[in-house]
Amino acid sequence: MKRTTHKLKALAFAAVTVLAGATMTGCVEDVPMENRFTFKGELISTYLENNPEKFSSFATILSKAKIGKKASGNLLRTLSTYGSYTCFAPTNEAVDSFLQEQYEQFLDGNTTGIESPYLEDLTDSMATEIAKNHIIEMGYMTTDINEGAFPMNTMNNRFTTVEWITDENGRVFPLLNNTSRIVEQDLEMENGYIQIVDGVLSPSNKLLPELVEAQKGLSIFSDAIKRTGLDSLLSIYDIDPEYDNTLTGPSLDSETSTSPYPKDKKQKYTLLVEPNELLQSKGINDVFELAKFAQKWYGTEDADNYESPKNALYQFVAYHIIDRQLLYSSSTGPGGFIMEGYVNEGYSSLVNLNQKFDSYEYYETMLPYTMIKVTKPYTNEELKQDIVINYGQNMGTCNNQDMKEHINVIVEKAQTTKDKYEELKDFDQNSLNGIIHTIDRILIYNEDEMAGNVLNERIRIDVSAMFPELTNNSVRWDLMKPGNKVTYIPKEFCKGFEYLNEDCEVFYFRPHPTSGGSYANYQGDEFIVEGKYDFRYRIPHVPAGNYEIRFGYPKGYYRGVCQFYVDGKIAGIPVDLRWNADTDIIIGWVSDEGLSEDEIKENDKAMRNRGYMKGPASIVLEAETGVTMRSGVQPLRKIVGTYRLDKGDHWMRFKDVSENSTGKLKQFDQDYLELVPLSVINNQLKPEDIY
Repeated sequence: MKRTTHKLKALAFAAVTVLAGATMTGCVEDVPMENRFTFKGELISTYLENNPEKFSSFATILSKAKIGKKASGNLLRTLSTYGSYTCFAPTNEAVDSFLQEQYEQFLDGNTTGIESPYLEDLTDSMATEIAKNHIIEMGYMTTDINEGAFPMNTMNNRFTTVEWITDENGRVFPLLNNTSRIVEQDLEMENGYIQIVDGVLSPSNKLLPELVEAQKGLSIFSDAIKRTGLDSLLSIYDIDPEYDNTLTGPSLDSETSTSPYPKDKKQKYTLLVEPNELLQSKGINDVFELAKFAQKWYGTEDADNYESPKNALYQFVAYHIIDRQLLYSSSTGPGGFIMEGYVNEGYSSLVNLNQKFDSYEYYETMLPYTMIKVTKPYTNEELKQDIVINYGQNMGTCNNQDMKEHINVIVEKAQTTKDKYEELKDFDQNSLNGIIHTIDRILIYNEDEMAGNVLNERIRIDVSAMFPELTNNSVRWDLMKPGNKVTYIPKEFCKGFEYLNEDCEVFYFRPHPTSGGSYANYQGDEFIVEGKYDFRYRIPHVPAGNYEIRFGYPKGYYRGVCQFYVDGKIAGIPVDLRWNADTDIIIGWVSDEGLSEDEIKENDKAMRNRGYMKGPASIVLEAETGVTMRSGVQPLRKIVGTYRLDKGDHWMRFKDVSENSTGKLKQFDQDYLELVPLSVINNQLKPEDIY
């Protein structure tokens, strides 16, 4: 079959699926036209039960599937409730074929969890896994999806990839997970949509090391993973088997409903891999030659012990591992490298983060005390459509000429990988505990290049991006059911975040529009701590050096008075985070409107002397008027101070020291953290910009 890369219009797609249902071998029987798109008064569960000749097997699986580890309900009952769901419904023939295939794999010695071809022998746990791969807790039509993935994970917290394929007769279908076609689409129910598929959706249950090993075109990197022992790290997945995702926490003070717990407590990774063909083009034909190449950059210490963290090959592989699962784009599914095209209940990230400026994010790797910078360089015509790792300053140049082939590394789309490399034409990037992306250059960490070029800049990190657990467990980026904007974050859920008293209540607040249309947040979401707060978090690892630390926040009426600490030491006097006449005077904010350039610079200097800065001018609050954080009186940057951040862990603590005289909960809301090298602040030839 030929793959095509366009989004199909609804009318044309409806036409080909009508033909497909009647003529294609292995497709489901015709659905009467009067029932094809609208089933008023019928729920997903009743439709499946009322059509046993097509769906009795899937209905049985749903009835055996459990909602949660400690819940008594089943998923068929869930689909009998009102709400919004997408149900990928495999036919009886598809289920029978799947069970037989899994049984044959079992006979061949593979562990599949299915040891019988008969439905009645299917365990409840396997039924739960199968069922959850077929349900999304949001209703989607095929016209809502583009090439990439469905915007929301399945109930099993797995993304569902989408490609549009054309068969030999010119008929076009969405292909899901590279295996199953939607052959009858957009059956509208009272509680969502049914998409009939001709195969059971079964994303790989291989862990990352197994999935890499299974792909011939990645054999050199796979060998490196095994020899370094990092396959053990990449095999971590279920970090809390007893975790109960049916629990709810307290309600956020501004909301009325209780807040659900995160859907899972899993560990996932992103693995960046150089295909064999790329390595071979550089004279690297096996793992031993790769180890020799790595020594040029990481040294020869413990050269004979690949499992030593000081070994060059070990360090090379570790720098290719990110501590969270990242899809190619957040606009094609939950959890992208860069926030782009994220839309939730009327909120669009393109308002805040328009494409007049580069978009960027920073992620730590499993090589201790290192990070990568990920950029969508919209200001670079040549690269603006790409996801670029370690994008150099000055439009992609580098300082160290030996590093010129190892920065500006492009992350390749899955389809690019399949088309580019013959040995990866069936490339599967979706493992049980993470995702694989191929890259177009050999990725290297060099301290001088990172400190002197790539990361020699104002490093702005959204606070929600600092905790990989939020991305890995359908918290950050997730599109929850309408009206459910908040997730409660229980204690010890994020290992880089620590409660220091029992009064803290922590919430993740999804991006959403406000009543006035503006939103004073960097990437739209909020990480909120309520109560008489006292907590700390680990500062992201940056190259060793001297940094000015800035705290980005929106003023609020109930923010409280905060005492900052860095590495256990008090950082200045307490800061009043509330919005009132007294704080306005202390901060000294004056609008730029009507001021000359010199007057604007003078006011900025006066604010800095008080320890404050206006918000960034690159973040738009109102699309219609062009109001930015800089022109808004609410969003501010508090300069915490200048600190030496050497290799190792550094912590910031936040303690409310105000009196609770209003009767309201204190609400601490940090937006982002800025870590700015002093070399940037002190550069007279290129002063720091307002963006």
